[in-house]
Amino acid sequence: MIAAASPIHTATINNVSVRFFRGPTDGPDMPWHVHEELLAALTLPRDLRRILKAALLKHWKEACHTVEADGEPVLIAPHFVAQGLIGMAQDIGKGVTTTPDLVDREYARAGVGAMNALTAHLPDAQDRFAWAMQAFRTQGGAE
Repeated sequence: MIAAASPIHTATINNVSVRFFRGPTDGPDMPWHVHEELLAALTLPRDLRRILKAALLKHWKEACHTVEADGEPVLIAPHFVAQGLIGMAQDIGKGVTTTPDLVDREYARAGVGAMNALTAHLPDAQDRFAWAMQAFRTQGGAE
C-alpha cells in the first residue's frame, strides 16, 4: 500500500506547479520533489521525460518513493536527484530545452520555501541552521 502524503510546499517553477514533500525518514532530510513535475518544468519532451524516469527507476529506485497525493500516486525524489537533473539540462540540454538556468534559480527559491516548512517547528535560526546542515549531509539517506 502506498503511504498518503501532503505537500509541505508548492512552487511555480517555469510556469509549472511543483510540489515538495517531507522525505520518508524521520530525521532531517532535504525537501523531496515530484519528479515528473520537475521534468515538466525543464520543458523536456514527453518521450525524454519517460526515458529519464525509467533510468531513474532502474538506477536509483531505492532513492525514490511513491506516495499518494491528492488521491493519485506520485514519484518523489530527493534533492540530489533534482540537482542532477537540472545540472544535466544545463550541460547538455541546449537544443532540447532552453530553460535550465531559469529552472535552477526558481528551484533554489522554491527549496528555501520548502526548507522553511520543514524547519518551522524549530524555535530559532541557530536550530534551523543546524537541522538544515544535518539534512544536507543525510539527504535522501545518502549518509
